[in-house]
Amino acid sequence: MFVFLAAFGLTSCLKSDDMNIDPDNLTQNILTLEWPEAGAGNTINSGKQYFSGGTLLYPASDEADTANIYIKLAGANTLDHDITLKIGIDDTKLDVNFANDGIDYLLMPDSLFHFISDSYTLKAGERYATYQVIFYPGKIDPTKNYMLPVTAAETGGITVSSNFGHIYFHTIGNPIAGGYNWDFIRYHTLTQDPAGFDAGASWTGDVTSFTPLSPTTVKVPTGYYVQPDYLISFEDDGAGNLTNFSAVIDPAQVPDVFTANGISIVSAPVIKVENNNTKFTINYVVFNGTAYRNCTDVFYK
Repeated sequence: MFVFLAAFGLTSCLKSDDMNIDPDNLTQNILTLEWPEAGAGNTINSGKQYFSGGTLLYPASDEADTANIYIKLAGANTLDHDITLKIGIDDTKLDVNFANDGIDYLLMPDSLFHFISDSYTLKAGERYATYQVIFYPGKIDPTKNYMLPVTAAETGGITVSSNFGHIYFHTIGNPIAGGYNWDFIRYHTLTQDPAGFDAGASWTGDVTSFTPLSPTTVKVPTGYYVQPDYLISFEDDGAGNLTNFSAVIDPAQVPDVFTANGISIVSAPVIKVENNNTKFTINYVVFNGTAYRNCTDVFYK
């Protein structure tokens, strides 16, 4: 799904003693892994420090999505000879983030992913070996925690970074995650009360996904404007009882998506949960500088 062309340097705010090698004095060759397309705010998304960068956020409605990943030859110099590099899975790393998130991850079954090619001949003078892994979001059980710890399995005699030598692809299980039908209703009015149904900006019968951000939080878009995300949170007693649902429009998105475009939230989202946590109705009101927009999203199984 993604196309990514570039050569990326190993950058980090980490201190040198937090890494295998001092990034300012790369005297030996070392292999690192990168997933720059993940969009998590850096070009690495590997290692424990960037564990969250390995979160798979593909919509459950997607049949297949392709991730482009790279093994990088870091160091002061390139090699003067070819080597073969192979990508592989290190199932000893499933608990690498347990101290931070307390989540027990299951090894992702091979029915949920596929390496297009697991071998690459790194030519003399090259820095990057390129691989593609296909994930099948529609087959992933959104209530389970899966991890695919990817590393270099064949290294051509080069040391693999114990810090940035893994990409921790993972999904976070959440009891309300997965695919939903989606209706959106927008009223426009000079007051906050609904009036003047605007059929041109409303719809019924679309589909979307509740994407897990944690075991008790999901994100899903609203139908208004450029569709920023709701964050829906709840409490889970561990026995299947979900309570205290709340919804907000992602505060991190509001400045660029709403505020910068003259849109203000005048009535915060209110969520109603029905049908044994399978129907979610969220209503809020915004002011766009000239008129109010009364917006309702309905997500249902």
